[in-house]
Amino acid sequence: MKGVISLRLSASLLEEIDRVCREEGKSRSAFIKEALRHYLQHVQRKGNSEGFVPFLEYKKVNEELREALRRIAELEALVAELRKENESLRKELEGGRRRRWFF
Repeated sequence: MKGVISLRLSASLLEEIDRVCREEGKSRSAFIKEALRHYLQHVQRKGNSEGFVPFLEYKKVNEELREALRRIAELEALVAELRKENESLRKELEGGRRRRWFF
């Protein structure tokens, strides 16, 4: 069943809708139908899921996780570098002890 809805929008909102419609090559009607579908899906998921996380919150957590993983990789590289240096110093110290016995 199809229906017609008439609604009033502020000039600024209508301008924004028209801008997006031009960019995406859609009619106002197609744009508004898609926006309403997305909103209804959002409401349905929110009602059906206690663990629903809004996109912006998910994006923030994802960025924080990426940053944490990057820092972990940096720390692992530093630890590997320090291990090499430690091994080098240990060998140098052991070599130094051996030379002292010969003097």
